[in-house]
Amino acid sequence: MKNKSIITLAVAILLIVVLPACRDNSKGSQSSTSTTTQEKGQTVDDAMPAAPSFPLLDMVGILNQKDSIEISKKIKELDSLKLAQVAVVITDDLKGMDVKDYATKLGNNWGVGHKETNNGITIVVKPKKDDTPEGGGKAAIATGSGMEKIITNDMCKRIIQEEMVPEFKQDKYGEAIEDALDKIKDILTGDKDK
Repeated sequence: MKNKSIITLAVAILLIVVLPACRDNSKGSQSSTSTTTQEKGQTVDDAMPAAPSFPLLDMVGILNQKDSIEISKKIKELDSLKLAQVAVVITDDLKGMDVKDYATKLGNNWGVGHKETNNGITIVVKPKKDDTPEGGGKAAIATGSGMEKIITNDMCKRIIQEEMVPEFKQDKYGEAIEDALDKIKDILTGDKDK
């Protein structure tokens, strides 16, 4: 009985932390360049995952519960401070697209970012499977048009290389994403030297 109460409490806390919706079809869009189509006439838009009720989607199952909770807290904090609306997606299928194009397309499809400011940030991680070019790990950070001058493409690349890749090499995917979110917060709050 006591264990059921603890589990129920943990689930309730998790839902409170991760329930802010990241979907609003009336929001601005992130720039996109991909027009890839899938087999049998299915478009990339049709093949993209549906927006979840919370802005963290681990389709690979690589994050443990602690990582998921910590990442969700950081996402919620960025949104509650009105700094950015962030979606994080971990996938093993980029639908034949470049990881940056996939992140941009996903951010657009999900409506990541507030309509007034288009302050969306979409982080996509494809974990490494093997040492082949197709099995290599990939990551991208796509920003909405309201963020492009604040967090430039060069900054996104540096965040990936300096904050995420070292952790990826140690299979610490949760910590890599947390580090990236911390760096994004530092940039958005003007603390770029951290």
